Amino acid sequence: MGALSNILMYSVGSLLLGVLLTIVGIVLMFVLIRLWYRNCTFTPLSFVVGGVLFFFLAFQAVLICGAVTVKSYCDDVENAINVMVEDLSEDVHFSTGDSQAILDNISREWPLVDDYVNMADFQGYTPATIAGSMADELRGCINWFILRRVGWCLLFVVVGAFILVKTMEQPRRNRRTNLSHVGNTSDSRRCSTRPKRYDDF
Repeated sequence: MGALSNILMYSVGSLLLGVLLTIVGIVLMFVLIRLWYRNCTFTPLSFVVGGVLFFFLAFQAVLICGAVTVKSYCDDVENAINVMVEDLSEDVHFSTGDSQAILDNISREWPLVDDYVNMADFQGYTPATIAGSMADELRGCINWFILRRVGWCLLFVVVGAFILVKTMEQPRRNRRTNLSHVGNTSDSRRCSTRPKRYDDF
């Protein structure tokens, strides 16, 4: 929740974009499911499921947008570190504490960075190499964070779509027609992607 709190404080644009993308995604999923299952309609429970799914997806989408925002800072972070160490001798080798102090300074200037990288161990690096290495490490951590968030989104979408389909039902007219057939009563509420054939009596 710390990352989300910092996004709320320092990157309102990420919050709005994440919510907007989630709304578009939910609407698109409903439309695609409705087009695929033409003989079925959504029930009130379907929209409840959609609301719950929106909450989970919005949370992940906001975090992804926040991570993308932080990733856009990486070049600025690298430049800032170069400024911090420009007066040091090239023979200096940083300790773990030194590199952590640099990261703490960066986090104070860009608070969102601390949510993705809060520990720095760049022992042995020199002023010529530490800036690029820390920026690359930040990019790698953010890429891994985004990948995990995307994975959760895909999982939520698959599970949500499955539950949505299960909450759909056939229109009343089709159900009455199905109930008039012997042996088909168990399928009266089942949705399928193919139109049903009904024999004339």
